[in-house]
Amino acid sequence: MKYRVLGSTGLKVSILGFGGIPIQRVSPKEAVAVVKRALDLGVNLIHTSVTYGDSAVKIGQVLAERRNECIVAVKVSGQMAHEAEARLRESLTALQTDHIEIAELPVNAAAFPQVMGPNGAYTAFEKAKQAGVIDHIGITSHDVGFLTEAITSTAFSNLVVPFNYAANTARETLLPLAAEQDMGVIAMKTLGRGGLPNASQALRYVWNHDVDTAIVGMNRLSELEENITTANDPQPLSEAEERTLQKIAAEIVNEGRLSSSGAVSGTTRIAR
Repeated sequence: MKYRVLGSTGLKVSILGFGGIPIQRVSPKEAVAVVKRALDLGVNLIHTSVTYGDSAVKIGQVLAERRNECIVAVKVSGQMAHEAEARLRESLTALQTDHIEIAELPVNAAAFPQVMGPNGAYTAFEKAKQAGVIDHIGITSHDVGFLTEAITSTAFSNLVVPFNYAANTARETLLPLAAEQDMGVIAMKTLGRGGLPNASQALRYVWNHDVDTAIVGMNRLSELEENITTANDPQPLSEAEERTLQKIAAEIVNEGRLSSSGAVSGTTRIAR
């Protein structure tokens, strides 16, 4: 497994992160097995939220035994401080821990002034950081343009942004700006939420940009092991592979199958 330092946090994260959304669709036994196997194979970043069904509860069963083997990033919703505090307590209980490395604020442009203002959610994050409950405060949004403006506040240590070979606008301004500010970058929707073909090439595309880690939703051991194989040897894309991905991306966009969140619907007709 390859590792990169997540910006100024100093956290050494696996380039393949475990995205917790899909495990809500499998049994607790299956979920625990795939999370444990991910840790066995060197994945050390786990991303989840109590808004992802019972994902955090299932991950908590693993953390109860292997907390010191992973870095936990949790999306904590709520615009006001009391809402964020309640959701943070709920997250800690579900995960069976008293501490998380990264707490992320999910926010958009309309809510940002309230979230960052007096009694806003950000104040709850600052309080939790001072108490040693969280180490770092991140920001997450599907709006690349908003994130580009928001990170100039220097209030956040890392960001989570949709980025894949079809939804790649982040590479124009956001990724260079984050690198300039030494902000950690976590890419989400790296496989278009399952809608992109050429999974191995899709991940290599992401890792060949200014991204520290790619969180990928996985609920089957076969998916995990396929992605681990790529993460263990993330070769740069060849010119032919780049052209293939560009062709697929153009088809996806032209057919209107790319959502604003970076997810891709349906399947492409181009051969893998």
